[in-house]
Amino acid sequence: MLITAKDNPKIKELRKLYSSRRERLKQGLFVIEGVRGCRDALRDLEDIRAVFYTEGALGSLDLTLPDRVSEDRRFLITDELAEKISDTHSSQGIFVVAKRLDKPFEAAKLKADGKYLILAELQDPGNLGTMIRTADAVGLDGVVLAGSCVDLYNPKTVRSAVGSMPRVDIFIEKDSRQVLEGFARRGIKTAAAVIEGGEEIRRFDFSRGCAVVIGNEGRGLDDETVRLCSHKVTISMSGHIDSLNAAAAATIFLWEMTKQ
Repeated sequence: MLITAKDNPKIKELRKLYSSRRERLKQGLFVIEGVRGCRDALRDLEDIRAVFYTEGALGSLDLTLPDRVSEDRRFLITDELAEKISDTHSSQGIFVVAKRLDKPFEAAKLKADGKYLILAELQDPGNLGTMIRTADAVGLDGVVLAGSCVDLYNPKTVRSAVGSMPRVDIFIEKDSRQVLEGFARRGIKTAAAVIEGGEEIRRFDFSRGCAVVIGNEGRGLDDETVRLCSHKVTISMSGHIDSLNAAAAATIFLWEMTKQ
């Protein structure tokens, strides 16, 4: 089906999904843009609701649509429409609409010996994408978005991490206290990442079940969250700065937690 008009209902719905967190939550869907991300999605995601593509995207970029994407869910669009829809400076001409991948947080389903990352009030979509990719790289058992975190399906996060999203269990829970108390009930220790006053990271015992808790980029973890954690851990600095970017700190923590 060829679509040329920007006021076509399918295009209006796609643009709304792409730009609105509320709409993504309401419909239980999200949008992936770009060749790399869409190729990953078409390979790994079972529940594909629609694919919008230009002639050039399938031709010159050597993309093929899997048989499970039926003809009535394939939409050919013009280059002009692709540019209007795109969140980037130069569209690659392909968009995939898929079912959300996150799961509700349930403490009973946590692995007693699992390794987890808890993100409390994280706000930067790029940081979130980096952390999900790192979690995938080290084989983490899950990532929990706690409190008012940035939207998992922010276009910047999706572009960065969509290839890893199906391979990492991602949980969302608005109540941070419920998350931390859930880990405590399961006997899984929680290590609050703090700038100072914690046990030095290289001496901390990350064996058995453990979760690292990373806070907001600007404020870090609030006092209540730190209090609810079973431990405090610090990355000691020997250079000229006293703290790291949240994603960089998370990478160090996840490496230390999973190398044993």
